[in-house]
Amino acid sequence: MKAITKTLAAVLSVAAVSAPAFAADKEYRFIGDTQFAGFCKAVATDDVRALRVNLSRNVGRIAATEREVLRMLTAEDGLTCNGSTLVDFSVQREASDVHEFLTSRS
Repeated sequence: MKAITKTLAAVLSVAAVSAPAFAADKEYRFIGDTQFAGFCKAVATDDVRALRVNLSRNVGRIAATEREVLRMLTAEDGLTCNGSTLVDFSVQREASDVHEFLTSRS
């Protein structure tokens, strides 16, 4: 009985911890090509770490290096989020950390 109680407590605590993460994903809706939605979400949440992870994941798919991936995404005809370039979108969303990262690296 004690083992079942401990197992149940562990499962419930994991569920409680992961529930906010799932709820946060429901705040954003992606329309169109969602292949690069991670970049928009990183900007919307002002998460430089997530942006860097997405950059490294797309090396070889978009360009040969992270710097080249970033350069292509931040170009005027590059990736758009909500109809704006990544840099403009970061200004609109007041994502100061991501904006600083984007402008200092591109």
